[in-house]
Amino acid sequence: MAEPLIVSRTCMGSPFEITAYPGGTSGAAGAAVMTAYAEIERVEALLTDFRDSPLNALNAAAGGPPVKVSAELLDLVSFALEICRESGGAFDITFAAAGMLWREAFRTGIPPSPGELEQAMRLVDHSRVEMDRAACTIRLPEKGMRIGLGSIGKGYGVDRAFRVMKDLGLENFCVNGAGDLRVSSGPGAPRPWRIAVKNPFAKDGRAAAFMDLRGGALVTSGDYERYFIHQGKKYHHIIDARTGGVRDDIASVTVLASTAALANAYTISAMALGPEDGAAFLRRRREASGVIIASSGAVTNCNMKTAEHKGVKAYAAN
Repeated sequence: MAEPLIVSRTCMGSPFEITAYPGGTSGAAGAAVMTAYAEIERVEALLTDFRDSPLNALNAAAGGPPVKVSAELLDLVSFALEICRESGGAFDITFAAAGMLWREAFRTGIPPSPGELEQAMRLVDHSRVEMDRAACTIRLPEKGMRIGLGSIGKGYGVDRAFRVMKDLGLENFCVNGAGDLRVSSGPGAPRPWRIAVKNPFAKDGRAAAFMDLRGGALVTSGDYERYFIHQGKKYHHIIDARTGGVRDDIASVTVLASTAALANAYTISAMALGPEDGAAFLRRRREASGVIIASSGAVTNCNMKTAEHKGVKAYAAN
């Protein structure tokens, strides 16, 4: 097989890398990769809350009448709300109201005060989001309510780039959005994609396991990705939307699913739920499997097959 084309860029505030084996000519692969990156940029413009966007326009209208949105944004919010319900609110896209406090906390290194969190948490309730599919509208009933789609946005960008490359005829490629991966292997591919799962306790970047994939999406979330220490306590970036706080009993969650957006949402849900409830949540998901590593080092397998490969544990989907 010819050497792959590897193109890296910063998109959606994160490092992206697309690896593509030519389907016909390297030029065709290059054009497909550039088109895929253009699609990621389009998704970012739709979902960002760092500048003007359709999502920010919806948030600015909170407390007012319903807002007409695109069918794409309506479908994404509908998809996310279903996972909010499945997770019992541990994952909640309306946490964005309180999430703004945590965004500032990561800038300053000082967590929000209990009073600030309590006030913001009054605006967190996914069940209050009003959707009218026939009219293609969404309404946030109280001023200050916000929807944030960062929990699925990067995965959705990966999925859209994947679809573009498939539609352009590529068969063997990997789209990696800062660890949110989706891969494709054609019938003639000599081997699956081997993906390392980070050991959350290893300072040297050693892997805890490997996953061999010919298709599907793999996402890992962990307490080591983005965090700060304040007065001896570690505050990582995955918040339990039911409490507004962080957990200290779970180190990482890896989920294998059909799409990166789904795997993205499920890893965050399981991280917020904790080791036991997170494992129960993943085991109920027929369309996904996962591995949870607790802060104690205990590993819980949620519907994954395991095998030994040259002395290293490897996982594969059922």
